[in-house]
Amino acid sequence: MSPSEIISFLLIGAAVIVAIVVFWFIFRKRIKFAIALTAVLVIGYIGYFIYYPTLKVNTHAKRYEQVMEYLTEKYPDKEYSVSPEHYEKGYSVGEFNVNDVETPTMGVTLRVDRKGQVTQILTWSNLGYPAQQELWRKIEFFYGETYTLDKDIADVTKEDEWINGELTAFALTIDEMPAIAFYNYSKASFSLLGLELGEREGFVVLEEDGYLFIYVDKRYERETITGILENGKEFMLNIDQKKGRLIVEKQQ
Repeated sequence: MSPSEIISFLLIGAAVIVAIVVFWFIFRKRIKFAIALTAVLVIGYIGYFIYYPTLKVNTHAKRYEQVMEYLTEKYPDKEYSVSPEHYEKGYSVGEFNVNDVETPTMGVTLRVDRKGQVTQILTWSNLGYPAQQELWRKIEFFYGETYTLDKDIADVTKEDEWINGELTAFALTIDEMPAIAFYNYSKASFSLLGLELGEREGFVVLEEDGYLFIYVDKRYERETITGILENGKEFMLNIDQKKGRLIVEKQQ
């Protein structure tokens, strides 16, 4: 039983005691009647306490059916994994972790209320704390708008990587567009410091923490690229044999 449920039962118990005191005061000259009312309240309270676990199981089962009907009706062409089907200790009644079977590493938590209304209350990812080389996989979950069952998941592919201590950069393809993601990573935490996307079949440039990162799509047709740095200087780079690789230069 959760702390909130314990508090609820304590409050109900307190209300029962108050009611008993009031009944005995009102019916102090009708002892048998007062005893009968007291017995009804006490037995009802104990009975409800005993039945409560079964009530949670039954309620959760009913709401599981409701959330499945909701998913079938709203997303008829998709298949979802929904848990827990049966009430389990540690879960809230009527709350379910839901994910598309094609994306098992991310999903949402849906809540079904007493009226059968379904709402999303949380998003989740079960990737856990990533290894430094796997940081890029987090982009699939966070890229774009907040994840929902209606969101189209970005197609993210790692093309190359660069690691220097706690600094990590990835050359990526996101929905067929070249991209660079730059992270700071430690065993305690990690953070995305920069994410830059280029045009399809083009190139992308990112300046972060004293480094210049360039990634050129393999399908880029020219042999040179030009651009303007943050300091206003123009640069030109020969990219022969460098397409599809992450180019890293230390800035002066």
